[in-house]
Amino acid sequence: MKKEQAYLLFIGLFVVGYGAGRMTSPQAGGAAPAAAPPPAAGSVATAPGTATSAPAAPTTPPPPPPPPPPPPAAAKAAPAGDQVWRVAIHDTDPKKGPDTAPVKVVVLSAFGCPTCSEFAKAMDQAATKYGDKVQFRFKHKIIPPQHPDSVIAAEASMAANAQGKFWEFHDKLMANTFAIDRPSLERYAKELGLNMRKFKKALDKHTYRGILTRDSVLANEIGAHSFPNILANGVRIKKPKDFAQLTALIDGQLKRAEELKAKGATDKNLYEKAIAGGKFFQQYAGPKQNFNTTNSPTFGPKNAKIEVVVFEDFQCPFCSKLAPSLKIFQKNNPKDVKIVYKHMPLTSIHPEAQLASEASMAAMAQGKFWEYHDKLYANQQALARANLEGYAKEIGLNMAKFKAALDSGKYKSVVQSDASEGQRAGISGTPTVYINGYKYQGPRGYPPDGLEGVARMYLGL
Repeated sequence: MKKEQAYLLFIGLFVVGYGAGRMTSPQAGGAAPAAAPPPAAGSVATAPGTATSAPAAPTTPPPPPPPPPPPPAAAKAAPAGDQVWRVAIHDTDPKKGPDTAPVKVVVLSAFGCPTCSEFAKAMDQAATKYGDKVQFRFKHKIIPPQHPDSVIAAEASMAANAQGKFWEFHDKLMANTFAIDRPSLERYAKELGLNMRKFKKALDKHTYRGILTRDSVLANEIGAHSFPNILANGVRIKKPKDFAQLTALIDGQLKRAEELKAKGATDKNLYEKAIAGGKFFQQYAGPKQNFNTTNSPTFGPKNAKIEVVVFEDFQCPFCSKLAPSLKIFQKNNPKDVKIVYKHMPLTSIHPEAQLASEASMAAMAQGKFWEYHDKLYANQQALARANLEGYAKEIGLNMAKFKAALDSGKYKSVVQSDASEGQRAGISGTPTVYINGYKYQGPRGYPPDGLEGVARMYLGL
């Protein structure tokens, strides 16, 4: 009996302890237990409550509720010490507000972008609030495109700008984020009373494409990668990009503008003073290189204004993605752009690249380098000797001459000479692109619009 009584007493004490623990747990609405378990990784420990002798509840307490979001008024004015970026402005920028405004807000945005549409409302509110104290300037971020029709929509907005109705057209596009195809654009233009002949002609001829590419390169130059990107007198907005943060930014820059004026800045040069010494990432970098392109494969006019020298490896997957962009860039500017191919086989990781390069030069000797070039990039997983011969047959080369060139290593020294030039220039990877001797460092992925934008911004294409 004593043993059974002791057993029953133990069970009774456990039940009483369990009940007390449940009463003091958060689920029961009581005080938190004194000895909380250690927090799991990434969680935050809660503050201990009053001491109690009751054991902790055996069940895992529910996670604490998420903290309430901060009120919009929590935004603080941007301090004068914030990073300043060198944000170039241009006469072609659509603008709202006077040129004499002490704060210029540059908005890099895109049509077909929902977050850009939301910010447009904040911009309108701020324009009303600050009046002549602020000027808004719109710049186009078309790389990467936010919608299949965002590029043509941007062109259409500039065609409307040419007729004095950019902002009206802008508002139409922002209010119809996903209806920006060509028929919709023409409908908006009619609703605004634009000259339709001029409007359609601008779209057909891509009259304003150059402005769009220049703006996108500028976005890359100042690290404006998110959509939209907003900078006031060179200082970037803080998150979240809403009306509260926009007004905080403007208030901070109005104060800074007064400080600059006290140091001698005028309404005319205040913006230049504000961004002077600002940070930027050069998209077209020196030192200038002089490559020997006399015997290299080229396409485009001999005396082209823009010479693009590209070091590539036929087994490199990134090179195969660049090749179409180069051709589009040249096709869009047939009188001004020449592409020059230089060999840079990375034999340590691409064992078949050397012979593929030699084979392409054997094809060049028969006047078919670019046809063979395209075959190699279309079949990068099959570049063995037998494959190289098969591609030569497909494009109609003289096979006896082709095989003899490979057997003798006739073009081995040509390929090695290109690679040595690349190494002297400090090239360690492919593809590497130079435009008129300067290294291209534009938008990632080498989109043709990026190449064109750099050529326009730095070389006046």
